[in-house]
Formats: sequence, C-alpha cells, structure tokens
Amino acid sequence: MRPLCGHPSLLLATLLAGFSAPTVALPLTLPSALGDWACAGHCGSSAADGDIGVSAFGSARYGYVSTADSSATGVSPLALDSNKTGSETNGSRMLSGAFSANAGDTLEMRFNYVSTDGKGFDDYSWARLLNATDGSLVSWLFTARSTNSGPGKIVAGDVVDEDDFDPDTALIGFKDWRYNSKDAADPVNWSPLGVSNLSCWEDNAAGCGNTGWLLSRHAFAAGGSYRVEVGVVNWGDTAYDSGLAFDYAGATAPVVASPVPEPSTWALMACGVALLGAARHRRGVYQAA
Repeated sequence: MRPLCGHPSLLLATLLAGFSAPTVALPLTLPSALGDWACAGHCGSSAADGDIGVSAFGSARYGYVSTADSSATGVSPLALDSNKTGSETNGSRMLSGAFSANAGDTLEMRFNYVSTDGKGFDDYSWARLLNATDGSLVSWLFTARSTNSGPGKIVAGDVVDEDDFDPDTALIGFKDWRYNSKDAADPVNWSPLGVSNLSCWEDNAAGCGNTGWLLSRHAFAAGGSYRVEVGVVNWGDTAYDSGLAFDYAGATAPVVASPVPEPSTWALMACGVALLGAARHRRGVYQAA
C-alpha cells in the first residue's frame, strides 16, 4: 500500500493542488444604487412589482429602462429599416460607470423584457458590453423585440445578426425558454410601463407579455475597462410601451486567497507537520553528536 506521507516536495505540490481559488465580485454598481449610471429617458430601480418579481440573483431591487413617459429619441445603437407599422419613435438608455475586468473574468446578468404592445409593432430592447475607452462594441448581451413573428421569435427578435448574438449560446437554458404571453383578460402588470400598465394592445396575439428573467453570461477574452449599456425603443407610436428589467450579481474573477482545505487535505497537512518534526529531530541529533 502506498504510504500517505511521501516525499516532502510531492507533499507540498499535493497540498497546493488541494486549494481551489474562490471568486470576488468586480466593482459594477448594483441596481439598488444606480448613482454611477447615466440615463437618457425613463430609467430607475424597482422592488418586485406586479408581474415582474426580483431575479434569481436574490437582489432586493433590479434596474430598468422604459419607453413610458420618455421624450428621448435616437437612443438606439441600431438603425433598423422602417416598415408598414412605422419607425423608431421614443426610447430610453442607461449606461453603467466604467469597471475593470481581466481576461477570464465572467459577467452574469439577467434580463426581463416586458411589453404591452404586440402583434404588428416592433418595440425592441438590447443590452451590450462596451469598451469604456472608446465606446466600441465588445459583445451583445441580450436583445428582444415585440414583433408579429410570434412569441417564439421575441428573443432575439432579429434585432441583430445571429452571428453577433445567438441566444442559444449567449443565454443559459434558453432552449427551454417559453414566453409569458398576456392578453386583455390577463393584462401586463408592471408600474414602469406608465399609463399602458394593466393593458395589452387589442391585437396582442404575439407580443404582449414578458420574457421572464433570462440569464446572460459573458467571459472576458481580454482585460480592460468596460461599461454595460441597456436600452429600449418604442416603434410606430407611443400609445403602448415596453421596458427592460435587468439585474446582475457583479462580474467575478478568481483570486488568490486562503481557503479552508478539503477534509482529505487535513491528513496531508498532518503528514507535513510530522515530516517537519522528524527533520528537526534528526538535525538536533546530528548537532548533539
């Protein structure tokens, strides 16, 4: 049987391998304190409200942007073609303060698109990660559109090319996703939607409702300074509204720390102490001789 205590150098390597690096949150301000986020239009934070409860991250509040009561225009980074229902009208956009991340760090965010609009209208929302230095796009995090293509197409809604944002890979568990459709008998209930709250547009068969909290995960390929942008746009008119709720646990990064060893490691540590004691004893004997 192989002895538990082996060569001291092998023992040290084994001990070090027994420690797993924990993670630490990077400084991305949580939705309960949006002081370093810049807003154009209608933005804010909310506790659980009507149909939209808090996310699985467990935060007491989440952030949101809404087209309701917003006079802001030209907020979208996209230039979509007009169609028979009109073109972009008003919207809202929110931009986080800059935060740093290293290659290998991970950002997890949850998004919930909510709309009282529906079939025949193209209200849409987005979230993206930007380079804080020059504002260039790093990655799309989420897109959704209240369209006449049906509930199955609301995410990603053909807002951007699938090569740039594929929900099957960008959103965790998306293959099992189902849209929470609403109608006149059970209308959307979410206060940030303003006067259109507790309603659904009469031709609502394919858009009125919410996506539920979908999890987006991004792994940073390179270190740098970043910002998160979230936004929502009304389309064709301003009679009914849409919004995007968002939450996040903060980006995480592996750190060097002093974690508690696994139980199996304690025995190896005991061996290390014993070996050190034996070495000292031998050295003492030789010195006495």
